[in-house]
Amino acid sequence: MKLNNTLGSLLCLLLAGLALADTKPNFSGNWVLDKDRSNGKQPGFDQTISVKHTGDQLTLETKQKTARGEVAFNESYAFNGQEMDFEPQGMPPGSKGKRSATWLPNGRGILVNDTVTGADGKLVRKMTRKWQLSADGNTLTIDYYIDDPQRGEYEMKRIFNKTP
Repeated sequence: MKLNNTLGSLLCLLLAGLALADTKPNFSGNWVLDKDRSNGKQPGFDQTISVKHTGDQLTLETKQKTARGEVAFNESYAFNGQEMDFEPQGMPPGSKGKRSATWLPNGRGILVNDTVTGADGKLVRKMTRKWQLSADGNTLTIDYYIDDPQRGEYEMKRIFNKTP
């Protein structure tokens, strides 16, 4: 009888471990830029992100404030790995975008790849964003890898704190 209880306990622990290992982060919430811990920003830059995350779909509204004023962007990502058309915001008129998004291995975060071409078909920008949450779910880190024919290749890291 004692052996059955021990095997049952081990099986429960194994199943609980498997369930936790497959748990993917939920990025939902309102996030505000931690200016002191972020890099690749201009003086006076500020940013907030409002995220709704359900399953393999994420929609967000980003507000950025610079010396030139404030702009808002609305985006969505489907984590299915398929390349989809999207309308690039803040790009030259006639630009076209292709986007794919996938989960990182073991559901540790997401990877979003964008390619934007101009009306003439030439590359305007290639960008990869890696989103990851802290273990407590209160810090969002987004690493940006950008290839821009006009500005060259560069990286940025933006760190956001969750607001109540």
